[in-house]
Amino acid sequence: MKKLAFFDLDGTLCNGGSLQVEQEVIAAFSKLRENEVLPIIATGRSYYEVKELLALLQTEHFILSNGCYVRFAGKTIQNAKFSKPEIEAVLTIAENNRLTAGFFNQQGFAITNLSEVVKEHAAYMGISDVPVSANFYQTNPVNFMNLYLAAEQEEKLRDELNAVADIVRFAPLAIDVLPKNVSKGTAIQKLLDSVAGTQLETYAFGDQNNDLSMFQLVDHGIAMAQGTDELKASASCGTNGEWGPRRAKALWVDFLV
Repeated sequence: MKKLAFFDLDGTLCNGGSLQVEQEVIAAFSKLRENEVLPIIATGRSYYEVKELLALLQTEHFILSNGCYVRFAGKTIQNAKFSKPEIEAVLTIAENNRLTAGFFNQQGFAITNLSEVVKEHAAYMGISDVPVSANFYQTNPVNFMNLYLAAEQEEKLRDELNAVADIVRFAPLAIDVLPKNVSKGTAIQKLLDSVAGTQLETYAFGDQNNDLSMFQLVDHGIAMAQGTDELKASASCGTNGEWGPRRAKALWVDFLV
């Protein structure tokens, strides 16, 4: 392979929270591989959510949970987890501010309580079954957490949260809370370290601020038309009305090959 292309899912390969791709995406992935471009999924989603989609796209290389879990060339090269004291520090912040927290690993998830904010977020993401278990972390590994809150409240809690974890917004009512120094960008760096000495040109496609770390690391970052202003500002390629989840797919092959 001469090039690596990292693709976000929600809002990039997939419309909304559907995790559905059109046939032209499958064909594009096949065409890219034929032309020595290796497509790699880079998403905030976990394995239990995307395993069927990964099989459909015939890709065994992926960055999941915003960099917590990384598989490349048949090997797990990262599986970052929170310690229980770290989780409890986040839970204290959540409880003090009457926020719902979520626990996530590669097999499943649970939340501390089913609030109205969580219901609205679940509808936005297309999630129908939301398990509640405040003690999930006591018996299960936790790659990352969620807190469910609007941007205004996040801003007030940013310094307190940053003292114990890294945070990134991925939806209007939810942020990912990640172990320190874990992101899509640091995951890409670990992946590239595993093939050190190989000359590879790198590309990333995304739409939200959790894709910023990718854009800061790859040679070329391409933002979707509906991407955030901050992401568009960091993109190395201009965006226009053609770069949306539907139209972009028809352009990827010509752009990358």
